[in-house]
Amino acid sequence: MESWVRAVVEAIHSSRAQAVLYLAGGASQALGWLLSVPGASGTVLEVVVPYSRASMAQLLDKMPLQFTSKQTAEDMALAAYNRALKLSGPGLQVMGVGFTGSLASSRPKHGDHRFFVSTRTHSCLRTSHVTLSKGLRSREDEDKLSSYFLLKAIADTCKVSATIQSDIQEPEVPEESREQFDEDQELQQVINGQICMKVYHFDDLVEKNFNRKIILPGSFNPLHDGHLRLLEVASRLGDELVHLFNDLILSVTGTTFLVGGRKIEGVFKVLEDLDIPGELRDMFISIPEEKFRLDISSTELREKGQKL
Repeated sequence: MESWVRAVVEAIHSSRAQAVLYLAGGASQALGWLLSVPGASGTVLEVVVPYSRASMAQLLDKMPLQFTSKQTAEDMALAAYNRALKLSGPGLQVMGVGFTGSLASSRPKHGDHRFFVSTRTHSCLRTSHVTLSKGLRSREDEDKLSSYFLLKAIADTCKVSATIQSDIQEPEVPEESREQFDEDQELQQVINGQICMKVYHFDDLVEKNFNRKIILPGSFNPLHDGHLRLLEVASRLGDELVHLFNDLILSVTGTTFLVGGRKIEGVFKVLEDLDIPGELRDMFISIPEEKFRLDISSTELREKGQKL
């Protein structure tokens, strides 16, 4: 391993980032570099090499129109990111890495020798595309060059400085694209099913005076005065809770459950009547009966056929 490659890998392992890598058609040497330097287990969560058509289709839950393409690399990075979200530890940066290449093989290829590498985080999608000069390098050398670019893509995502030292020619300068996502776009991606979850790092949010949001669940079928009154009371209590934010377990989980009382089988029950596990109890706050009690039920309204 070249000394500069080892230095980049060591910096990546020190960045506290965690990644899932999906690679097909090249960049195999980068895996050896990443895994042979101490600290790899803290960075690499999983590696999958979907070489066959069936494996790639299963990985992406669809058959790609073109296996070596920008779209396929980005789909692989997104799938890897979702996987990383499920495997990563708390408080760490998470990324998905997708690589797909068509490099020199035992038989001459009619098309270009090229590769795409894509990285996905919660806020950014980056993709690089390199078309190689045919006949200039062996398969091993093309694999090494693609491994350099894969390593640099990971380093850039980890905000680690990395300059590739290679014999890349002027016509082979990579084409790069970058797409940023704000919080609203990320939440919309969760709603659309593109990503499986959104992770908040609450230490950062507290420092930024994070503006908390209130979610009022319910079927609202029909919407009635009880819903509106509960939202009004919860909004006022929510403003008061911001001042308690650093003192509660909420500073870790970021979630508070405001619980209003409800009449059940003729008995008005409140939070204190529920069996809440001890480790979760501090997440739940009771709304006093004097602040909110409206014995209205959407179910009863529907049964009575009443209209608002």
